Amino acid sequence: MDYLFIFSLALIQNISFTIVSRSRNRNNMRYHAIASVFSNGIWFLTFRELVKADMSFALFVPYTIGTVIGSLFGAAVSMKIEKWLGAFADSH
Repeated sequence: MDYLFIFSLALIQNISFTIVSRSRNRNNMRYHAIASVFSNGIWFLTFRELVKADMSFALFVPYTIGTVIGSLFGAAVSMKIEKWLGAFADSH
């Protein structure tokens, strides 16, 4: 298994997870639906590759680094998307 490939999938996985996590608390259900499909699809592809690699412990480092960076970057991406859509936090 290519470490860079797992790193890349993990990065995209956590960018999408951060976006869907933030979208749950916004006033735009279409945004949340699209983010949810994207997040769950990437999660499936990532774990498919990890299972194919027998979940080798050697993949822990690139996976973990990718998810941390993805979370940080995903928050910034999500804020830009929310601003563009005019999606604001629910006020309940």
